Amino acid sequence: MENFIAQVLASATVSTALSAILVWLTKTWISERLRGSIKSEYDQRLEAHKAQLKAQSDVEIEKLRSQLSISAAEHQVRFANLHEKRAEVIATTYSLLRELFNYLRDYIKIYETDRDQPKEQRREVTIGAIKKFRDYVEPHIIFLPANTAEKLNNIDAQLVNAFNEFVIKVERGRDAGDNWLAIVKRVGTEIPPAMRDLENEFRRILGESEPDIKAIAPN
Repeated sequence: MENFIAQVLASATVSTALSAILVWLTKTWISERLRGSIKSEYDQRLEAHKAQLKAQSDVEIEKLRSQLSISAAEHQVRFANLHEKRAEVIATTYSLLRELFNYLRDYIKIYETDRDQPKEQRREVTIGAIKKFRDYVEPHIIFLPANTAEKLNNIDAQLVNAFNEFVIKVERGRDAGDNWLAIVKRVGTEIPPAMRDLENEFRRILGESEPDIKAIAPN
């Protein structure tokens, strides 16, 4: 009898142990399945989120590229228009400057011929050239670089000073001989190099790298 009871108890103990193991295995399996399901769903959502972020990033990059392209095109147009306007200003300024220089040189020349206009008339022509030059340059000088504008203003001052000095010291002065020669010499030797330098500056602005200095000397 005792042996039977012992066998029953042993069998019950084994059954309990097996049940406990089975319950543990079941819980473990369910837990792993649940964890795997959660991880799979998380991975799917993560990939979807990454794909969404990449799509949004690609859209923003394309927008930026488009904006940069439009900005570059607008800048190119503005630069082309500025360069065209600057070329126009340089051409007109240089033409008026050469005109002024030639009129002044003709006005103060020592040797005259029968074909020359009277000095008084040449003086008025020179005054008109000075006014015409300054009236144009003053509102357009902003199109020139500061260094170029300074060179232009210096030449303008030299020409006007020579004109005023000739009027005061030669036409209205008593001892005109020496002053006349000095003014003619200064206009003929100091201003041409300054004008050549300015011409080279103009050519550099317009894009020429190696200006021919000899070819652009004042006549």
